[in-house]
Amino acid sequence: MAVDLALYLPLPPEAKIVGPSVYGISYSLMRLLNDRTLESLGVKLMPGYKDPYHKRPMKLGEIGCFLSHYNIWKEVVDKEYDIVMVLEDDVRFEPFFNQKMHSLLDEMKRLSFKWDLVYLGRKRLDEGSEEPVEGTKFLVWAGYSYWTLGYLLSHSGATKLLAQKPLQNILPVDEYLPILYDKHPEDDWKAFYPIRDLVALSAEPLVLYPTRYLHEEGYISDTEDSRTVTVTPNPEL
Repeated sequence: MAVDLALYLPLPPEAKIVGPSVYGISYSLMRLLNDRTLESLGVKLMPGYKDPYHKRPMKLGEIGCFLSHYNIWKEVVDKEYDIVMVLEDDVRFEPFFNQKMHSLLDEMKRLSFKWDLVYLGRKRLDEGSEEPVEGTKFLVWAGYSYWTLGYLLSHSGATKLLAQKPLQNILPVDEYLPILYDKHPEDDWKAFYPIRDLVALSAEPLVLYPTRYLHEEGYISDTEDSRTVTVTPNPEL
């Protein structure tokens, strides 16, 4: 099994494109995002969404992050890639990452079903409910998870993610993914996305982690440091 290309995001303004493709919302573009430009992009907030922990609306950085992933999903479909690896810019690779990825990909070739998404790094929120994938040593069925710092995505997975028209009821991307594989605890949010058939797995053990965690020295969050957004919720609902 081969990965067509690795896609990194976001793309900082001083970065050079050294691979076949790099896609994302650059910092300079994110500075231009405002209510008017979001409306022109067709972005509408999910009615009633509030951050589960901070009880606030979405922040501009969270929308920029979603758009970065969304643009990659579009590229996967438009260019008919079979498999891509999506990596955010703050990932830390586990030792022997290449060898672990080869073992993981070899195992995935022997699966008896088609998968859509495989987390390579994430924050487990419901680990007790996760079951190993039968016949494998390095894969589990993904439960409710946060973070999108690294994952494998198939063409069928990208198609499913786009088919739900998520920009019309946007919420953070790491909430959107568990909704589509039907492991999200918020029934009110899930109701906006009635088709929830994404086949999502996770590497176990994980092969990617964040470079820094919250409250560690040098930690920077483009999402938390941005302002909240007031784009009108979808008026058709």
